[in-house]
Amino acid sequence: MRSLLLTFVAFFALASAHAQQSGLDHFNVGMEKARQKDYKGAIESYNKAIELDSTDWKNYFNRGLAYKDLKNYKSALADFTAAIRFAPENEILYYSSGITKYMLRDFAGAVADLHKLIELDSDYPSAYLVRGNAYRELKNDKLAIADYNSAIKANPEEEEAYFQRGVLRGYQKDFAGAVADFSKAIALNPENANSYVNRGLARLNNKQKEEACVDFKKAMALGHANAKQMLAAYCK
Repeated sequence: MRSLLLTFVAFFALASAHAQQSGLDHFNVGMEKARQKDYKGAIESYNKAIELDSTDWKNYFNRGLAYKDLKNYKSALADFTAAIRFAPENEILYYSSGITKYMLRDFAGAVADLHKLIELDSDYPSAYLVRGNAYRELKNDKLAIADYNSAIKANPEEEEAYFQRGVLRGYQKDFAGAVADFSKAIALNPENANSYVNRGLARLNNKQKEEACVDFKKAMALGHANAKQMLAAYCK
């Protein structure tokens, strides 16, 4: 199964108007260091910015992003949580916190954060997608599929939602539905080998061996690690 894409976008904005100038300087230096992938240096600069302005959510948020890039997810989550205290209506903070909780395998916590985000903005495809994945990990396939449906409704070109819904449909033995979802994912991204492999497996279970073997061959051409084995096992 394809892993969830967990990507954050840094908040490139000036610090709040009431911040001291030197605090703003440290904030901007932190952004520049992060841009250069010097995440430890960025954290040091954000630390200094927070010393001078401990109420600006952007200081905590950007420091959280730097911790995330260092794979220090617990510290990242602590910063996103702090940022939420100062900006409780900010959607991106709940998204960042929810994804980080997902990374830490706190799936119920991820659901709670993304539920709050969706309350603030019901037209947020990525929120439905990640919450759907969290529901899937919690073994609640019904709510997971409902969220994938909502992600697709909000953005009909959300490839990942079709892919993940296809996986769950396959688990539920709705192989025709799975084939349809993987086909849509392929139409949106024809270079993704995982979609061909999964569609091939769904077709195989749907008694479409010839079409399945075509998918396995395409996946092998795209470099999928297991496609050759599948061809040998199922396409003799």
